[in-house]
Amino acid sequence: MTTQVNLFNKYRPQTLNEIVGQEVISRILSNAILKEHIANAYLLRGARGSGKTSVARILCKAANCEQLKGSTVCGTCNGCKFALHDAIELDAASNRGIDDIKELIDVMRFRPQHVDKKFIIIDEAHQLTSAALNALLKVVEEPPKHVHFVFCTTENPSSATDTDKAFVTLSSRCQILQFKKVSPKAMLDKLARICIAEDRTVSRDILMSIVGKSDGSLRDAENILDTVLTLYDSEPPERIIQALYGNVEIITCDLFENLCSGTLSDCFVVIRKLWDSGANPTEVAEFMVKFVTDSIYLQSELTVYRASATVGKLKEISNNIEQSKLHSIAEIFTVLKRSGRDDLLSLELAVCDIFTHHRDEVPVVSVMNSDIEAW
Repeated sequence: MTTQVNLFNKYRPQTLNEIVGQEVISRILSNAILKEHIANAYLLRGARGSGKTSVARILCKAANCEQLKGSTVCGTCNGCKFALHDAIELDAASNRGIDDIKELIDVMRFRPQHVDKKFIIIDEAHQLTSAALNALLKVVEEPPKHVHFVFCTTENPSSATDTDKAFVTLSSRCQILQFKKVSPKAMLDKLARICIAEDRTVSRDILMSIVGKSDGSLRDAENILDTVLTLYDSEPPERIIQALYGNVEIITCDLFENLCSGTLSDCFVVIRKLWDSGANPTEVAEFMVKFVTDSIYLQSELTVYRASATVGKLKEISNNIEQSKLHSIAEIFTVLKRSGRDDLLSLELAVCDIFTHHRDEVPVVSVMNSDIEAW
């Protein structure tokens, strides 16, 4: 039995031109490669699945490629073949201590065996301990001539707490590149190209659902598509969408519809369905806020990346509801989401509050962070 490579690894970008949705960063690094002016250290910051690690690996190859075509690596020379072999990739989530970094510093002093430049790629860099970060400061500022650092993180250095100031100090020694979430359109185009390359036909409705679920992470989208392709020949599209979202999205959409045009008793019937299906109130609140934003987009005639049946229902709702009601739903369910409560009562109180909400009253949901039982 052969092991199949997942789509994310199979279609991982090999050149800067193939990086999806990060055109500015690709241009910056292309110019750095052309001018042979690659920085000693980079800090790649952005959402998960936005291409940070892929860019770090491409940069490593480009710095060692013997047959560069502009800023594009050839992929066949010894430099391209062995660049990652001689690189050091460290996952700071599991190798975060001072001893790990001391060992790294000792190893990196040796020149690489096959290429000119050794790259140190540290993923989840924000998880390094303060002692580990402090140990790196001097060597990052003045590394050996053959060493380049690339730190990847989902955290913003400027938002670090007092205990994480070492990370802020480290970032000041790096060239910071901000990765943005991949746009829905760019993600949709990439998924369509993968389907063509795999010689598989997947409906636009399914691809739109995948894009909506992935929340700007191309890696998540490709992994979901991988799952879909295993189901697509044997299951109808509506079953696949249900497999992607479960029943929570569908039932929550019913709750949203009843909040907009139904009665309190109708809402409580749907709440019971949600609870019986195993839905978490925080998850319901997240869906509800997204439904509100999608409805506002639809009122503005903007594209919403969801299954066509859900979009049709949201369009009908958005045509018959006032903005003030949408704002009220969004506000109350945002409070519920932030409260972190996972009991049935918190969801029931949020729904009650929407039906009784007045500006001069304290919303019922605002007491969730206190002791509800005592209240």
